Amino acid sequence: MSLRIKTLPKPTGLSDVVVAAGDDMELRPVSIPCVFDFHSRAGLGTFTMLMCAFLIPSAHAQQSASSQTMPTVVTCASVKGERQVCKADTSAGVALLRSTGESNCLLGNTWGYDSEGVWVSNGCGGEFALGGTKEAIDANNFVGMFEAYGQLRTHVAAFRDDLEVQDNATRVGINFATRGKIKMFAGTEWGVNLVQSETQFNLSAGGPGEFGTVSTTTSDVFLARLGFVGVDFGPVGKVAIGKQYAVQYDIASYTTDRFNVFGGQGTHAYVAGTDGGETGTGRADRIVNYRNTLLKVVEVGVQGQFRGAGNDTTTDGVGGSLQFTILPGVKAGGTYTRTNWSPVKQQIRGMGSNSDFMAVGTRIDWRILQFGFVYSHQHNGDVAFVPVPNAPEQSTPIVFDAAGMEVYTRVGTPRFGIIGGYTYQNPKVGDPLLDPNFRTRYFIFGGEWFFARNGKIYSESKIDFDSVTAAGESGYSVFTIGFRYDFTWRTSHQP
Repeated sequence: MSLRIKTLPKPTGLSDVVVAAGDDMELRPVSIPCVFDFHSRAGLGTFTMLMCAFLIPSAHAQQSASSQTMPTVVTCASVKGERQVCKADTSAGVALLRSTGESNCLLGNTWGYDSEGVWVSNGCGGEFALGGTKEAIDANNFVGMFEAYGQLRTHVAAFRDDLEVQDNATRVGINFATRGKIKMFAGTEWGVNLVQSETQFNLSAGGPGEFGTVSTTTSDVFLARLGFVGVDFGPVGKVAIGKQYAVQYDIASYTTDRFNVFGGQGTHAYVAGTDGGETGTGRADRIVNYRNTLLKVVEVGVQGQFRGAGNDTTTDGVGGSLQFTILPGVKAGGTYTRTNWSPVKQQIRGMGSNSDFMAVGTRIDWRILQFGFVYSHQHNGDVAFVPVPNAPEQSTPIVFDAAGMEVYTRVGTPRFGIIGGYTYQNPKVGDPLLDPNFRTRYFIFGGEWFFARNGKIYSESKIDFDSVTAAGESGYSVFTIGFRYDFTWRTSHQP
């Protein structure tokens, strides 16, 4: 249905109006003569006055409505290991409406916005409302984001002619981030032992521990994995304090935590039977770190560790990492960490000085192929526990140097993949209590099937090649089959 208005030549006193005409509601300007001839018939004069009184205010209202920003939603997605920028007008702010990616979207961590548009990284994807829209106004009516998340992981392991149900690094945590150009963020994560088993094959499941100290206690039901508070200054970078992933892990993560169960020895992130907290290599304890991305292709990480008094230096350790995005989905980098020990700690057998860790690696995520490679070396950075001569019921810690290498591959679709890998650690044997053939070397083979978006069945085997423990025992192969379910719940934190 169309509304047609006859136009007349525009004399003095005419007003321009915009009228919605036709079913498509096209907006077009017409001129309406609002000069009244009182000598005309009363009915016609009255009709003309009413038309002018109605159309002119309506025209102004429609002009105002047409000048408003129409609702705009931007869809932006990334794959793991990649950062994607979607151009948009972000001058009035951005709000996450719905997450659609394979990984969690955490404001300031895996998504954000700048003057160029909305950016997402490491598998985050979603629909984002631009400021000025009703959607964004509604979504922006909060001071921050609160997120609870977790991973439930357990499996059955077959090894040494036995079967055992084991936990596989189950964890739960919460994240929080404020809004604005300068954002505050915080997070905490706990490991949860669903099953109290005698054996644990996932190195990342290790809890906080003291370097070179034999632990005789059973695993706690809960253990602290992460806990940090920080500030995101946008283009200037982020600063965080607490227990968090170290710069060594920036490179080790190319392989170490991509397997479902095994791996880790070749990267020296989790050492001495701990989570790498005291050495500052895994989930580093009591550190201050700075991270930033420069020119969208260079990632910088710097950390300082401050465990407390006890040594002759102000810091207990320093480290740095540098990574380059060579192509979309292709990354390479290196890292170095120095750990300073107190004079008492340096008396552990085989140590005698501070520790050094370094690693270089590359990561490729391309269509059906995922690949990771890491080479590492550590000096005074790991501990083996061997029986005391003439007292085999007791163990003594011995510090050793070692080189390591790790390879990770996955081929398949997002729902189903075949996994392969290789882990190698070659210690430098200098202490007579260490077996001269001491080494770790095994292949990894398995597969995973995502029967749901956040749930999967996995099977992973460690095929030992010729590993020998520090005490001279031969290595063994392991077969596992298990389940993993990831969950997340995100909500706005109201003022």
